[in-house]
Amino acid sequence: MKKIISILIVMMLSLSIIACGGSGRADDALSGKYIAVTGTSFGTTLSGSEMEGFTLELKSKGKATITIDDETINGKWVNDDDTVTITVEKTDIVGELGEDTIIFKDFLKEEVGVSLDITFAKEGTDAAKPENFLPEEEKALLGDWIGASVTDVMGDDASSEVSPSAITATLNPDHSSIISFDGTEIATPQWSYISETVLFEGDVADGASLYGEYKDDQFIITYTGNDFYYNFTMESAAK
Repeated sequence: MKKIISILIVMMLSLSIIACGGSGRADDALSGKYIAVTGTSFGTTLSGSEMEGFTLELKSKGKATITIDDETINGKWVNDDDTVTITVEKTDIVGELGEDTIIFKDFLKEEVGVSLDITFAKEGTDAAKPENFLPEEEKALLGDWIGASVTDVMGDDASSEVSPSAITATLNPDHSSIISFDGTEIATPQWSYISETVLFEGDVADGASLYGEYKDDQFIITYTGNDFYYNFTMESAAK
């Protein structure tokens, strides 16, 4: 999904950004670097590492820079009390001002044919903290977890084979994570949550696999290898 967004924005960056011809001012109080903290497209919400590399910098005297990965272009910006406006060719891109945020709705929809909402937050402010923009289900997964019970592939109790607390997990707001088993770190995958499924992207020690589910406030991690299959029901370590 991030790749799709990158392609769309690079298409925008191939156009020329020019000074807005409407009335307005470049208020230096807004100057600074803004990072993309969340985006919505194709019905999917993106945040954390999925929005990395996409920045907007409002410089003094109305100068601006937009960057997506390695593509950068310079332009100009103006604002009124409620919005920031950038003009691409003959199209005005209007962002709504919030508390250290700028929110663009249907960003360049006419140009690229895809609805894309993007929220930028001013770097170094509380607004830029990734946990502020996570969906509620993802917020519920943040923190430290420890196994409370364990079953085998048949759904039978497997605590005689392995301690339920053998597995621990830490899920961070930037979608990084640390998974350990028997006190040894086995993976540091990126995690994501889609339709009650917790995906872990990254290598697992000894070629094993990790898979998660979060439904009705219950978090289950499935840990499998060539000769084992365990479903760990997790409990927040904060309890």
